[in-house]
Amino acid sequence: MPPTKPPSDPRKKPVKKIRILQVRRTQQKSLLSEHFNAFLGILFVITTFFLGAFGLRWDESAVVGLWIVGTIFVVRQAIKFLKDEPAPKKEEKKPLASIPSKKYTPPALPRVSKDFRPMPPEGDKRYPPPSPFIKPPNNR
Repeated sequence: MPPTKPPSDPRKKPVKKIRILQVRRTQQKSLLSEHFNAFLGILFVITTFFLGAFGLRWDESAVVGLWIVGTIFVVRQAIKFLKDEPAPKKEEKKPLASIPSKKYTPPALPRVSKDFRPMPPEGDKRYPPPSPFIKPPNNR
C-alpha cells in the first residue's frame, strides 16, 4: 500500500500556526455608577449655589444640599444591599515581574581590574587630553 502522506520537502518553509488570543469582555459599568461620588459632589455644589441664589443664606443652603446628597447616598446604599450586590473589592497590586525580594548588597570591591587607571598613560595619543574642569579622583 503506498503512503498517503507526501514526502516532506526540506527546502519548503514550515507553516506557522497562529493562535488568536481570546479576550473576554468585562461587564461595563454605567457612567453614573462609576463616578457616583463625583456626581454627588457636583450635585451638592449646584444645589448650594441655586438655593443661595433663591434667597437662603449660604450656610443654610449648604446644609440643605448635604441633606439632599446624603439622602440620595443612603437610598443608593439601601438599594444595593437589597439587591445583594457585593461590595466593590479593591484591586490587589500584582508584582510587575518576578523579581527576587533579596536585599541588594553592594560588592565589597569595585568591579575594575587591578591595573585600572582613570587617566591614560603618559604619551598615549589615542585619547583626547583630559578636561581641565574635571579633577581626577584622589587615590588615598
